[in-house]
Amino acid sequence: MKKLLFLLLALAAFAACSSPDGFTIKGNIQGQDSGEVALLKYDGKQWNVEDTTKLDNGNFVLKGKTDLPELRVIRLGQKKLVSQFFAENGKINVQAYADSLDKTVVTGSKANDVFSQFTDEMKRLSSEAKDIQQRYAKARMSGDEDGMKKAQIDIEAMVDNQKVFAKNFIREHKNSTVAPFVALWQFGQNATYQDLDTLVAFFDPSIKQSIYVKELQKMADQRRVTGIGAVAPDFTMNDPDGNPFTLSSLRGKYVLLDFWASWCGPCRQENPNVVKVYNEYKDKGFTVLGVSLDRDHDAWVKAIKDDHLTWHQVSDLQYWNNKVAREYGVTSIPHSLLLDKDGKIIAKNLRGPALEQKLKEIFGE
Repeated sequence: MKKLLFLLLALAAFAACSSPDGFTIKGNIQGQDSGEVALLKYDGKQWNVEDTTKLDNGNFVLKGKTDLPELRVIRLGQKKLVSQFFAENGKINVQAYADSLDKTVVTGSKANDVFSQFTDEMKRLSSEAKDIQQRYAKARMSGDEDGMKKAQIDIEAMVDNQKVFAKNFIREHKNSTVAPFVALWQFGQNATYQDLDTLVAFFDPSIKQSIYVKELQKMADQRRVTGIGAVAPDFTMNDPDGNPFTLSSLRGKYVLLDFWASWCGPCRQENPNVVKVYNEYKDKGFTVLGVSLDRDHDAWVKAIKDDHLTWHQVSDLQYWNNKVAREYGVTSIPHSLLLDKDGKIIAKNLRGPALEQKLKEIFGE
């Protein structure tokens, strides 16, 4: 009996040793002797502080815990990021550098070894893409049209190469939480809900509880209700004067639901195109409803005035936490949906000539 009890205690001790309770990061930031460092964790909505400590002659110890390997970021002070890596429970060593995020060396995390395979190759491909872009700029400056065309073809080929590499990487690492993270980063923005459903089903059951798989599933569910052919979810939000305005009040008209912000350069560049088609078709049954991801009321109102946006505008001034944007699964702006007279989504992200051509088709011109 005593031997059995001893054996059970030994097994329990072994299990405790082999399943570490969380992770401990021992690290050093070269080029920075003092200051505060923080370990940041993403919860699906925002980055939160998981642990903080003071540097001691550049050295630090940070602790955390994760059920499955997840990305962590080490921040120096309040703004400067010095390291990003995949953490898993156990002992992790980090050698960081105050002047460069790219120089970080991480050991003790198998998941980060996989992550490094991806980032190293993407860095190489990005470097080649930068060289091609410089070649394009040089040809443009000299008026070399043949050189510009060749560089443009090479740029498009490089973008394709990056996509192919990312797809192959995901396929080869379906058991690693790095794979759904890469899927989110590389394909989440433009994927249809059908594509996202396929991705979620592809990953190994052992990582289905990963925050990244859950985020892919959430995107799929959001896009399912905002896909082509679906009736756009109704909503009510306040206009610049604080008055509530409801999307469904525009039924009977074709509506461009336009997600934008005063701080968004590409949005502001696109606004003249929207103004043009609005003025051309507003008396024929077309209108626009702007949903702003601003957080500063005065900046929002000023942009409306400066860009001559005379259609209805709404916002809750919650930036990326805008309620409607989150409901519609908006992850980048400008983002737009074209609705028919019954509120059904008939097109997405039509800009410039594409939007104008679609409206010509609708109104028989």
